[in-house]
Amino acid sequence: MVNNSVDEQVSHLIALLNQNDTSLNAFVSNLQKLTALMRSPETRSDLRTEYWSPIEILAKEGRQILVKTDISEDELDFITELLRFLRNSCGGLCENLNFVLNNNELISFSKESLKCFIPKEQQKEIISLKISIQLFGNALLSSEHSKPLVWSYFFRENIFGHLLQHKDMTIRECTLMVLFNSLTDENIECIFSTVEGHKILLSVTDTLLSSPIDWGVLFIEHLLNREDFIDCCYATLPLKNRLLILDIMEERLKNIQDDHSFSIPGGLIGSLKNLFLQNITQICNMKDSDIEPAETVSMLAILCSASICDAYVSILQNSKDLLQTTVETLKCIHLLGKEGVNVFSSMQELKHQVDPQLSKDIACHPLYGFKKNLIRLIGNVCCGCKENQDLVRRLDGIPLILDCCKFDAKNPYITQWCILAIRNLLENNLENQAVIAGISATGEIADTKLLNEMGIQIHSENGKIHLNSWPFASRN
Repeated sequence: MVNNSVDEQVSHLIALLNQNDTSLNAFVSNLQKLTALMRSPETRSDLRTEYWSPIEILAKEGRQILVKTDISEDELDFITELLRFLRNSCGGLCENLNFVLNNNELISFSKESLKCFIPKEQQKEIISLKISIQLFGNALLSSEHSKPLVWSYFFRENIFGHLLQHKDMTIRECTLMVLFNSLTDENIECIFSTVEGHKILLSVTDTLLSSPIDWGVLFIEHLLNREDFIDCCYATLPLKNRLLILDIMEERLKNIQDDHSFSIPGGLIGSLKNLFLQNITQICNMKDSDIEPAETVSMLAILCSASICDAYVSILQNSKDLLQTTVETLKCIHLLGKEGVNVFSSMQELKHQVDPQLSKDIACHPLYGFKKNLIRLIGNVCCGCKENQDLVRRLDGIPLILDCCKFDAKNPYITQWCILAIRNLLENNLENQAVIAGISATGEIADTKLLNEMGIQIHSENGKIHLNSWPFASRN
């Protein structure tokens, strides 16, 4: 049964069109009533095919207004209300949407409205622009078949590029919604392989640096489903944008054990590991240069998070160059830190605990947590892997880690991570346990309390050194 309210309003609209010199305000008033009716799914479905004829006439009139140099207040109100009606009528209803998409007058009006208002700066014009974007957003949510049309217009006409640089953040948010919902495998390939696609990625990350909009984060996460993201897209971004990508990766990896809706391909972790190995060689040169370590520090944190995920353990444990480089880097910065006060020196004073500003300054240190995470990664990739345990021993990594086991405000919980790393290095490895026993026998480590905290007991019996160990912890 046709809803009388819709029938009456459409009849009234037809009557207005048949009158001479009907004011735009009269059309606006009628459209406002129809738009209100379109908020309800029941009345929305009552828009029969013949009801669209007067809307087509209004759209044609709207297109003539849009080409004018100066649009009056009344004309702007008319355009805005017609866009609202189209947006509401297409919400969740394929029949209405298909009619709009397949009607040249209506779809042309929608596209031309969008392009017309992009450069405008008045608040009412920005509202009209937002409604235009929402109209295409409703199209995407109502039908999968609308994706090619929306993507073709927004991508090929550089609409995405213009909108994602708009000064109004709500415009960017609506655009990100359209961008994410228009993604297909083919469209993602455009992001990866074209200059225009790289510019869109840059604009998205620029927006996220200003405001953490969920649609933008979802877009980045979708791209991270591709294992070639590092090779194709990552290097095209400035440093601050790359750091944002790394933050998103790390956050998702932290939650991956509980949330299986998002995962990062193993190939992407492998590519990140290779990039980390390229960058980490510069860290030891920081003492006498202005090298920016933030990217390498973030990559290390990600590898630490990945090293406790079952999906990535084998990738990292099988990378002997990763383990060797990590141990050698730890040795380098630890020795440099002992040469005097420099960027690698530890901070063992406790005064930062009662001085909030000093504590904040320490947290902003370029290598904050780096040394701790080197030890964390070593311990994790050695867990249950004798080959890696043996490699660390041959690199003299065991006494190195023991020597790092001191309070350092720049590396919170470094003592605990050293303890875990030593426990993982000694697990079922008699050769490594003998190293600890030998160190104690020669008196190089006199802190038996520290050894006890590690689950290690050393005692002498008949002139021989014996070592007992408690059950070992797993990766963390």
